[in-house]
Order: sequence, then C-alpha cells, then structure tokens
Amino acid sequence: MIFLFLVDSIFRIPYIQTLAKIDLTAVNYKAKSDFLEKLLKEKPGVNSPKTKKIMLILGSSRLLYFDYDELVSFYPDWEIYNLSSAVTTPAYYDFQLTKILDAGIKPDLVIMETDPNQFNQNSVFKSSNLTYSFDLGYVLSNLSLFGKDHVSFYLGRKLFAVGTYKPYIDQMWKNYKNPYLDNVLGMHQSTYDYIISHNGNGLSPIDNYMEKDSNALLLTSHRTLDWLFASYQRSNMQFGFYEKILNRLQEEKIKVVIVWPLSSPDFESLMEKESLVKTWETEIDSITKDHNYSILKLKHDPSYNCNAYADGGHVAKDCYRSLMRSILLEYFRRYEPNRL
Repeated sequence: MIFLFLVDSIFRIPYIQTLAKIDLTAVNYKAKSDFLEKLLKEKPGVNSPKTKKIMLILGSSRLLYFDYDELVSFYPDWEIYNLSSAVTTPAYYDFQLTKILDAGIKPDLVIMETDPNQFNQNSVFKSSNLTYSFDLGYVLSNLSLFGKDHVSFYLGRKLFAVGTYKPYIDQMWKNYKNPYLDNVLGMHQSTYDYIISHNGNGLSPIDNYMEKDSNALLLTSHRTLDWLFASYQRSNMQFGFYEKILNRLQEEKIKVVIVWPLSSPDFESLMEKESLVKTWETEIDSITKDHNYSILKLKHDPSYNCNAYADGGHVAKDCYRSLMRSILLEYFRRYEPNRL
C-alpha cells in the first residue's frame, strides 16, 4: 500500500498531470476553485464597503465567455463575478453559492443557468464536477443528496490521483515528445491567469470565431445532442440540489434570474423533437413557479437577438452582449420596473 501511494504521489505533480491529461478541463476547474477561494478571502461587501452591486453568474460553458472589459465598461454599477465552468449542474452551483453565502457575501443578483442535460443522471457529472470540484465537508453534509455511489466515487478520486490522471505511459510519452508542448503549457497558464484576473470570465480558445458553414452547424448540433442526451435518465439528485438552491435564495431574499440559454436553430429544432425535453421543461417550470420564480427562456425572449454561433451548441462570443442585455432587462422587469 505504501508503494502504491508513493507511485500515486507522482501523479500529483502538476507537470505529470499535464502529460497525463493535456486538455484544459482540469485547468479551468482549478482556476475556478482558486478564484472562489480568492472571493471567500476578500469577502466583497463584507471586509470592505460595498461600492457596487454584486452579481454572481452560475453557469456552464454557455455563460463562461463574457468579455470582462465590456462588462466593466457597459455596467459600471455592477461588480460581476463569473463562477461558470464547462459541463456543470445544480450540485456545482449549490456548492459555490453555499460557500459564498456562508461567508457572509450577499449578492444583489444571482444569474443561474438551467438546461435539461444538467438533470441527466447519466451525464458526465462524475468526470467533471465530482472529479474537479467540491470539498469533503460539502459532500458529507449533502450525503443524502449525493448518495453512497457518488460519495464513494468522490473519495476514490481524491485519495488516488491516478483515478483522474490515468497512467497511460505511451500517451504520456507522446505528449512529452509533442513539439507544441511548450505552447500547450503556455495556454494552460494563460487560461488560469486570465480567469483569476478577470473575475472568473473564461479565456475563449477560439475567441471571436463564428461558424459560417451551415452544414457544420447541423453536424455539430447532432453530435452535441447525441453526446448530451445519450441514455438520458432523470436525476433525482440534481432536482434535489435545484430545489435546495431555490430554498436558500428565498431564505436570503436574493434576487435571481434563471436563464435557459439559446443554441443554434439546428440544435433548438432537434431539441423540440425530444419528448424528454418537454417533460423536463414542464417539471422544472412547476418547481420554479412553486418557489415564486420563473425561467427566462431566450428562445421566447424578444429582447434577445443574435445569430452567430461557435458551433451547434454554443453561441459565438459576439452574442454575449445581447445575452447580458436580456438578463438585465429581465432583472429590471422583475425587480426595478420603475427604472425601465
């Protein structure tokens, strides 16, 4: 056992981890975790006087790439913290929100994304949120929601690094010999630094790219739908976390805009044909309404207007301007109608 732990400790070295898993997933989650710790240490509005209203964004990759400089310029009355990350769920949102509220930080507005795939029991939740986020105290305090299977998985990943960073020596050697490895390491560091220094907003790997090939949009729409909804099964756990979030927001009397983002017309058309999406929408609307909230569905929002896409499932960065505009218009309609 001692020998196994010694071998496993090698895979806790950051450089070795990069060779084992060269993509940006771990980097993004690490940056978000460190940014959350930075927020909890600084405690905006608690350790210092609140000079601006505080907005928290809880979302997936579809709310990750707001332009920080534009937010500062266009919305000077707000301090906007983006805690979004790729492939997220209500459990991930609850973890962050719980940490923020327990630290005494009280946001003036919470923007939370919702989407049917976030409630899929057979999603990549284990290999994303459960692998790269949460802490032991939070997991144990929510044992009844996580269940034994998820808790066992979480403990296994935390105890053994090789559970996350697979020791495939041949692939590690290929990555080590990759002539662009230095560029990859530089991109990892740039991504991390950008998230920390730009209030959590992500560094887009494709920046202002827009897909102009309609066939490519249709193809990626099919691929995204197949990936997201393969073996779909309703997750009692995620619905439980969703209600937990709404209960806490109600107790704290915090304003919230729950948003269902829009994807490409091809993807939306495919979604309309899925009966499971209609079933999810009916249930999520009912739960949200029971807590005196509603969902901003961009597909029905006349104030949202953008037709640029990075791929079938994601809008291009250019659409984030219209996205934030729609969200804040909804905020004023609900909470400050006299200012419209």
